[in-house]
Parts: sequence; structure tokens; C-alpha cells
Amino acid sequence: MNIFEKVRESVTMKQVAELYSIDTRRGMINCIFHDDKTPSMKLYDDHYYCFGCGAHGDAVAFAAQVTGLSQYETAKQLCSAFGIVHSSNEPFIKPVIQRETQREKEGKAFRVLSDYYHLLCRFREEYAPRSQGEEPSPLFVESLNNQDEYENYCNIFISGTQEERKDFIENRKEVLERAGKRVREYYGNSITGRSSEYVISR
Repeated sequence: MNIFEKVRESVTMKQVAELYSIDTRRGMINCIFHDDKTPSMKLYDDHYYCFGCGAHGDAVAFAAQVTGLSQYETAKQLCSAFGIVHSSNEPFIKPVIQRETQREKEGKAFRVLSDYYHLLCRFREEYAPRSQGEEPSPLFVESLNNQDEYENYCNIFISGTQEERKDFIENRKEVLERAGKRVREYYGNSITGRSSEYVISR
């Protein structure tokens, strides 16, 4: 068993994150791979996955991003921190991060739902009537009609089960298409995530 396998077998993602003083109590953390304004990275027992940018990997890859060290040096550091016995003469074997198609689908779905939900939040705040007799903006009405619904959809991908997420992707394509259409209309085709500038003409 090489050093990477020993680390993966001995510690959980939560333990590694807490080693670097990252608060894991909510189950989701701000992604360490991109400028994450709201927590979009989920820590599973043996891997992490960001529903915002799609970054994923194991405990060593996560710790290496935090420390800036190579993955081999990081693995040795984790062994020292957690008292994991290993041989320093073991050859370096670069860990392979498997691409998981289902997770990528979940990440894309969550990004579309989340972008539209945040757009609705902006509509609710910026387009609310300023006086009692003012006719409400269609964008404000859209937020009233859809904000709670899309917040619930986002929660499926944050705290729902794998089966719930899979079922949503397979059976709620019209919801994703509608949200994606609205995102493209207001953000443009070049949107890269929630860090994009929202430019909306009133």
C-alpha cells in the first residue's frame, strides 16, 4: 500500500479540512479552488466535490491546494499530523483522480439552478416597488413566483440523497432548461459562475 492509499484509508475529508481550521459544521464549505461567495463544496468521507466549479479529488489533493506543496510532500505532512506510519523509501506514484460523469452532471445542474436563484434574489431586492401605488416590475413578480421553488431545488443538490439528485436531473429537464434560458438571457453566454458581473438593464 503506497502513501496515498494509507492517507485515504486513515483519515476523512472532514478531519483533513479541520486540520487547516476550516469550519465543516454545515457540511458545505467555500470552495478553495475558486472565488466562492457561497458554500458550494461538499465534503464526503473520502473525497470532495464543488458544485460550483466541478473541482473534485481526495484528501491529499485537497490538502495540497491548501498548503501549496506537492501532493507527495502533502501526503507525508498528513502522515505526520495524523500519526500514519509509512516508509519514506516508497516511490512517488501520482494519484489518479477519476472523472465521475454523474457528479459532473450534478455540478452543472446545481450551477444553473443556483445562478437563477441568485438572479431571483437580485430581482426581489432591486426591483421591489418603491411606493405603495407603483406597479410591480415583471422581474419582481418573477422573483415572488419562483424564488422559494428554486431555493428548494438547490437544496436537493446541497443536502439531498444521490438518488434524489439523479431523479431530478433525469425527470426535471424542463426546470433546468427554463432556468438556463433565463440565466443566458440576463448573464449572456459567457457566464462562468456566480462571480460573473450581473449587468441587467431596467
